Amino acid sequence: MPVFEINTPIETDDPIILVEVKDKPLAPGRYRFRLVVRDNDDLLSDPSEVDVIVRDDRRPTAVLEAPREVLFGQDIELSGRKSSDPDPGKVVKYIWTLMG
Repeated sequence: MPVFEINTPIETDDPIILVEVKDKPLAPGRYRFRLVVRDNDDLLSDPSEVDVIVRDDRRPTAVLEAPREVLFGQDIELSGRKSSDPDPGKVVKYIWTLMG
């Protein structure tokens, strides 16, 4: 199976190629692929390009830590420090709500 590297063409005789990612997934983002074909007279086509967007569809995990009890009138510290987002994401906002 060919390994894609940025800006390094891969030549095949097959009109279909598989971009395998099971061992090294592409990070979420936009990727541009280019195809040029060569005919039996050794002439090259103009390039055809397509953008493929790899979406991050794994949700982050919220972990809320707080003391179980506090004294009347005492501040309560809430922590979301152990919250995480699967690689390669990161938590960028914390949305706090007092539920009652």
